[in-house]
Amino acid sequence: MSKPVVHEPRQHAIVIGASMGGLAAAAALAQCYQRVTILERDTLPEGPQNRRGVPQGKHAHGLHPGGARALDTLLPGLVEELVADGTPTGDLSLDCSWLVGGGHLARGQAGVLGIGVARPFLEHHVRARVAALPAVTIRDGVEVLHPIADDPSRVDGVELAPVGGGASEQLRADLVLDATGKVSKLPQWLTALGYPAPAEEQVRCRMSYLTRRWQLPAPAAARDLAVVVTPAETPHFGVMLAQEDGSHIVTLGGLLDSGPARTDEAYLAFAASLPNTAIAEALVGATPLTELQPSHFPASVRRRYDKLHSFPAGLLALGDSIASFNPMYGQGMTVAALQAVALRDHLARGPIDARKFFGRAHRIADVAWKIATGGDLRFDAVDGRRTASGKIMNRYLDKLTLAARTDPVLSRQFLLVAGFIEGPESFFKPAIVRRVLAAGRWQQHRSGEPGQSTGQENVSMSRSA
Repeated sequence: MSKPVVHEPRQHAIVIGASMGGLAAAAALAQCYQRVTILERDTLPEGPQNRRGVPQGKHAHGLHPGGARALDTLLPGLVEELVADGTPTGDLSLDCSWLVGGGHLARGQAGVLGIGVARPFLEHHVRARVAALPAVTIRDGVEVLHPIADDPSRVDGVELAPVGGGASEQLRADLVLDATGKVSKLPQWLTALGYPAPAEEQVRCRMSYLTRRWQLPAPAAARDLAVVVTPAETPHFGVMLAQEDGSHIVTLGGLLDSGPARTDEAYLAFAASLPNTAIAEALVGATPLTELQPSHFPASVRRRYDKLHSFPAGLLALGDSIASFNPMYGQGMTVAALQAVALRDHLARGPIDARKFFGRAHRIADVAWKIATGGDLRFDAVDGRRTASGKIMNRYLDKLTLAARTDPVLSRQFLLVAGFIEGPESFFKPAIVRRVLAAGRWQQHRSGEPGQSTGQENVSMSRSA
């Protein structure tokens, strides 16, 4: 007879950060802990408004289908609620335009829901649902100073204080989870407790971009849910997404600091220079609703907590605190949501094992990392580690994405992986490989030069998201 699983006491969990990663984590923890307290430095708005702690909220955001499913798993009915409140939806292939590496992916019925939603709108809905959970309390306007530990082997809570000054207090908990993102102080906290900091990997993409919201002259129904133009011969990209209020948000930019200058003329000229003219055409006669919003993202970074051999009990991290990716690929919210589901499942199996959880969290982040950095590293001036396995994978995906321009089956498979519905291993299903090879033979026959490409194949999986 098997022994029953014995859980450690789960009375109180603290989540540091009330952004999407922290909210998803709190939703997961609320299923296992009697109390969950979210601590947030910002003063949280009442409605779907931008806030200082989420400056990227002013830019186009992608919630991939896998991320939407994960959030809906943690907060059942969330997607239905978003749609009822105006969030536009469509088929990920049939209702979206994907230009990958200079060529359009074939359209077909993907059977996967795509949604267009602004970051503040989405976060507002998720925060309201999480705040309504009986176990959850959200405290804003407070700053976590450091963890408290009666013994270096275990974290027992945090010391916090009001933002702007005031008396500090100690808040005890069985678990402290860091979801503060790119500004995470967890590496420094570990060294202060006598543990090594995690190794850090970087790919310096140096992305600069501008965003503006527009009211298009044509009805939103006449436009695609999303138009996505990824880097190909130049490191430039563009994305236009339908939003819940009937407007469209357009983000234009480039790797290696090649985004447009902050002027109306430069922004529109940049849109016109993209290989897909859909965005530029949509902006003819459109009314700007916001000022141009600039941003810069220097590097994708991941901290290898999964490789640490020792880690204090009662402490975990999730989302951008572990890995942050070039936002051009729109992966951050999806990865955090998937990791939150993994956290819930880990807790359901028994006591917390930090190495096992970080191993699972890393495997989720690794898919996004390879997608984002694989695309960025195509450009020689991007600084980062290039691997032989990555080059081999990209050569195969060059052929797959080229074939996907005329084959809706391959296009759908590509979008399922880019959308975090299936893993990259699905690219090597026998039926998919056969279609890729058959398309390659046809291309060679068409060119009349066996073994040579058409010159349009140099595109990787990484530039799809």
